[in-house]
Amino acid sequence: PNLWTGATQIVKEEGIGGLLTGAQATIAGYFWYGLSVYPTYTFSKRWLAHTVLSPEQAMVHANDIALVAGAMAAVVASLGLTPLEAARIRVVAEPQQYKPLGLIGTLQSIGLQSSYAGLPSLLARQVIFGSVKFLAFERACDAIFHVYPMLRDTTATALLVSLIAGAWSGCLSSVVSQPADSVLTYVAQNSKDGRSLGVVEGCIEMVQTDGPGSLFRGLGSRCVWAGSIIAGQFLLYDVFRTYFGVSGPDLSQVYSITIG
Repeated sequence: PNLWTGATQIVKEEGIGGLLTGAQATIAGYFWYGLSVYPTYTFSKRWLAHTVLSPEQAMVHANDIALVAGAMAAVVASLGLTPLEAARIRVVAEPQQYKPLGLIGTLQSIGLQSSYAGLPSLLARQVIFGSVKFLAFERACDAIFHVYPMLRDTTATALLVSLIAGAWSGCLSSVVSQPADSVLTYVAQNSKDGRSLGVVEGCIEMVQTDGPGSLFRGLGSRCVWAGSIIAGQFLLYDVFRTYFGVSGPDLSQVYSITIG
């Protein structure tokens, strides 16, 4: 089923409120993600470019720096996202038991060990998605400003570029990470009743059973969702930087003080 069909079915079975099941964990997850991943990426990128590599090496390996810094940011974000995702899944799967507890109560009920049981699979998803996202965003901004340099002249047009580049990066990241996400989901769903299914084994079995297209099942709705969310996140990040007057040199100074 597509996104619209799924939403319609939920409303029929559970009412409008069903669409908001797990909303507390979802909102908290997005808040933590935005709060952690973008500053971490910025500082990781500057650490790699200013401390690990020489200026000449940093210029040559600009794409590699973006990929590695994106992966580092994704790891930090995943440490906070994992328990929130575990809580969201519990509330959606068993709303009668967990919904009355609220987010904090659900996390306490799950326990620390169970909350982080899904960390390896979430890392696999987030590292691929995050690395491609930041690289695609930066190169999209560079390309747009190269063709239309006048867009740098005003804050409004510069923010528009962030919005467009963010949407592009969200869609591209979804395309690249969707196969891994589909395989991990299949493995999780079929590792039951004492059966332990490996990632490679699960990938082969899924393709043999459902065909190669199963690797990209749900890609359209994910592109719409991720493109919208990531565009908004990049836009808000740049809005806050503009509002508070935080520029590249300012971040470099903060980085120097922090590291030094």
